[in-house]
Amino acid sequence: MTKYYRITYNHKGIYNELKNNVNLDTWNSILSSDKIKWLPKPPSYAENNKSFFTEKGYKKFIENVLPLIEKYLNNDNITISSYSKVDNIIYEDEYQVIISEKKVLK
Repeated sequence: MTKYYRITYNHKGIYNELKNNVNLDTWNSILSSDKIKWLPKPPSYAENNKSFFTEKGYKKFIENVLPLIEKYLNNDNITISSYSKVDNIIYEDEYQVIISEKKVLK
């Protein structure tokens, strides 16, 4: 069975919240890190899109990215939710899927 993971910070996407909580130089440094460059950028990402990790992406995130993020964000506000199904997929690769609306089915 396929599993998807959504990782949020204060109920918002963790990457966006990280970007909003660091200065531009720090954000650019994080983006250029080998620990985070493995995740492909989707061709577009609208405000009503949400991203979910696949099992493979989740494992890489936990191993490589989460320790980096925890340097800047309070771990107590990070939530990991798992889902067996997501609808309205508009982009996918081996590490993630992007959906086009807020509706998510567990």
